[in-house]
Amino acid sequence: MNDNTDTTIDVLKARIDRLEQEKARYLSMFAQSGAPAIIVEADMSISLANEKFEELVGYSRAEIEGHIMWPDFMALEDRERMKKYHRLRRIEGQTVPEEYECKVIHRDGSVRNIYMKVGMLPGMKTSIANFMDITSRKRAEEALVESQRQLATLLGNLPGMAYRCRQDDQRTMAFASEGCLGLTGYRPSDLVANKTCAYADLIHPDDRHRLAETITQALSNQHSFEMVYRIRTASGDEKWVWEKGVGVFTLESKLLALEGFITDFTDQKQSEQALVRENLRLRSTMRDRYQFGNIVGKSPAMQKVYQLILNAAASDANVIIYGESGTGKELVARAIHELSDRKGLGFVPVNCGAIPETLIESEFFGYAKGAFSGAGQAKQGYLDAADKGTLFLDELGEINQNMQVKLLRAIEGGGYTPLGSSGLRRPDIRIVAATNRDLRQMVRQGLIREDFFYRIHIIPIQLPALRQRKEDLPLLIDHFLKQEYADKHPPRIPGQVLDALLNYHWPGNVRELQNVLHRYVTLGQLDFLEPQPTPPVATILPDGGQAEADLDYQAAMTGFEKELFIKALEKHRWHREKAAASLGLSRRTFFRKLKKLGLSDR
Repeated sequence: MNDNTDTTIDVLKARIDRLEQEKARYLSMFAQSGAPAIIVEADMSISLANEKFEELVGYSRAEIEGHIMWPDFMALEDRERMKKYHRLRRIEGQTVPEEYECKVIHRDGSVRNIYMKVGMLPGMKTSIANFMDITSRKRAEEALVESQRQLATLLGNLPGMAYRCRQDDQRTMAFASEGCLGLTGYRPSDLVANKTCAYADLIHPDDRHRLAETITQALSNQHSFEMVYRIRTASGDEKWVWEKGVGVFTLESKLLALEGFITDFTDQKQSEQALVRENLRLRSTMRDRYQFGNIVGKSPAMQKVYQLILNAAASDANVIIYGESGTGKELVARAIHELSDRKGLGFVPVNCGAIPETLIESEFFGYAKGAFSGAGQAKQGYLDAADKGTLFLDELGEINQNMQVKLLRAIEGGGYTPLGSSGLRRPDIRIVAATNRDLRQMVRQGLIREDFFYRIHIIPIQLPALRQRKEDLPLLIDHFLKQEYADKHPPRIPGQVLDALLNYHWPGNVRELQNVLHRYVTLGQLDFLEPQPTPPVATILPDGGQAEADLDYQAAMTGFEKELFIKALEKHRWHREKAAASLGLSRRTFFRKLKKLGLSDR
């Protein structure tokens, strides 16, 4: 060989070396690419795949290269389109999309949405394809579309109007939902951009200024607002509406729009007004009264009880009444029932402690005819009898845990089945329970189920013992004596007897007082369940003298009242307003009684 031949061979070797180096560098870049990529031959076989493509389809390169055709990875609905593009791309002069979306099937069967970009290698029938997994983006897009669909459905079916408007004097609407028609009588298109009617013109003239001030104040602090006001509909009717809105601001606190929701509030407003009137009526019957229904007492403790009775009557929640025996728990339960919406329906009192454990289930749930030996006819249970009404469970703490579970299921909507019956019953009952025991302690001891306790213990009412409200004793004595003698005047009560009644600690509470008075007027003697802890203290008379045995009832009552007032005044250093408050009396009543008792000048 001559020198020229050697030079040519060296040049060719150098070029081959460079090509090999470029190929190696290209294959390295291909393999290390951050995106899935494959090289597809003219027959649709895959001659090369990188690591990211392995992750995309779940197969190894050894399984892919030369063994699996590219269409086999495609979802069925995309295969024909891909094959068509593959063929046309190899025909000179054909225009074929270089980028498109399709779906790839992973080895585990899951479907991946991908964005695919394909290019031909220069001078060859081989193509290179790069992929981007857009599954998360597609899911987000689909979720957004579904969310928009749901929002449109929701807005179209709301019993009210969602809106967006500019914050100007006319509240120019940019958007109003379909509920606008039912609320105002105008279609959304009538209100949007004030085409037919400006929303501001719908607002009752007497409420416009108040609403504008409320909105302005809320927007100045970038807070939401809500308000109840009146509108006039397209037909001229007046409606109460409730609106809640919020301003839409830029990051620079510039107001862009006002968005919110308006709904019909007429029924609620009428109910609210009726409730206010009824509440005022009830309060007026309580004010300066010594009696609330069959409950007697005007002490501050009893005034709190009266308020709780009103609150409980306005609700349909379950009530638990705590108090010692004889404090009048059933009277309170009946008062709640009579003041509630269930008035006139069944009030069923149940003494839980008096029911034998073997009969408790049949007593509560009833039984069908022939359910057991001796069941000659069907019997209605307490829950049936109280349906639509009130079930009063006295001595609730006596119910065992097994029965607690069954009662809990019945009152929570699961219903119950009478013994010997297959029919499920779901009563509508309100439970008012009573106990003289500490239910919380019983929960800690495992005697009361916690879920049962919290289902019953929604509105608690604590009744004071009689010894804790002795200022009510004269009222109670007068009340029970009038009951004993009906329309006749009650007999004289000697001062020493009255002192004994006032100084006794009354462990049996009001019930014991009633029984003691009954025995006294019947037998002429005063008997207590327990001996007096201290000798009787004589009542102070208006003239400062001691009570005598023949002191009449009215004089004794006046003496006791004067003593009570003097003690209250001394306790508060003769501050009359504070003394009146401590006795639960209004200022006017207190001053009138001071004058009557001869204490006004002291």
